[in-house]
Amino acid sequence: MKRIRGFGGKSYGGNKPEKMIKDLQKMQEEMSERLKKLEEDFEQTEVEASAGGGAVTVRAKCNYEITSIEYDSDLLEDSEMFNDLLIAAVNEVLREISKKREEETQKITGSLQTPFGL
Repeated sequence: MKRIRGFGGKSYGGNKPEKMIKDLQKMQEEMSERLKKLEEDFEQTEVEASAGGGAVTVRAKCNYEITSIEYDSDLLEDSEMFNDLLIAAVNEVLREISKKREEETQKITGSLQTPFGL
């Protein structure tokens, strides 16, 4: 393949398909390792959410494992309100987990750059 020089002296083309495939395989392996490490980190990362002005607080790890639920004992008198606040807090902690996972994954995948200058 013929090399073409663009403005600013940057070369386009000229890479051999074998090198491009090896570069892609290397990138895939690196990405796989980084994502595996990230999943391990998610097992240790914890988020928290509350509902009812802090009447119910739920903590969970970013691997979707609930680690604790705390609530005001006064809520037990009204089981319907307790149920609603518990559902709200769990849903909020799940949103926080999703947000955290997306942010951390974007840090890895957002930095992905092709070796071909594309």
